[in-house]
Amino acid sequence: MNSRTSIILVFFIAVSGCVTDFEILEWPEEGYPRNYFKTAFQEDDLAQQYQSEDDYLLWVTRFYNGYSLAPGWLSLTEQVKDRLDEPYRSEVAAKLYILGGRIGSEWAKDNAVRVLDTRNAAVWRDALVEALSQNDLDNYIIRVEEDIGNLFTGDLKKEDIIFERYFISVDDFEF
Repeated sequence: MNSRTSIILVFFIAVSGCVTDFEILEWPEEGYPRNYFKTAFQEDDLAQQYQSEDDYLLWVTRFYNGYSLAPGWLSLTEQVKDRLDEPYRSEVAAKLYILGGRIGSEWAKDNAVRVLDTRNAAVWRDALVEALSQNDLDNYIIRVEEDIGNLFTGDLKKEDIIFERYFISVDDFEF
């Protein structure tokens, strides 16, 4: 590797380190309050064995704000709200706010202890988009709320969360 390549590599590593530190400072104001997540983390002895509170809170901000190529919960919520009229827009926004807090508080935990993962969040995101296109947001939200509750109680496994649980896939139709 020549010296110019080395300098560029060092620059990008340094910049990426700054981005991570910056993300910690920017709490997503439209999300649940920071203290909600701090309390949830402090009450979870198992999660504390696998990550620090700062690391957990960083992942909460990533859940809400997104990172790299993954859009965040707040962006998704705005996309949904933009397609709805009042008063329904406010009703759905309130429900998505609650779902976001519940999903984000668990998703931000270390992989070793969380009961839902990135794949689950992606399924819920895709199903939300489908629910919006099928005008089925209320039923979708009810099903996801029930599934989150069942994940937390152990009555459902994260592997059970698939798109077809919420909507029939286009691939399942015979033409």
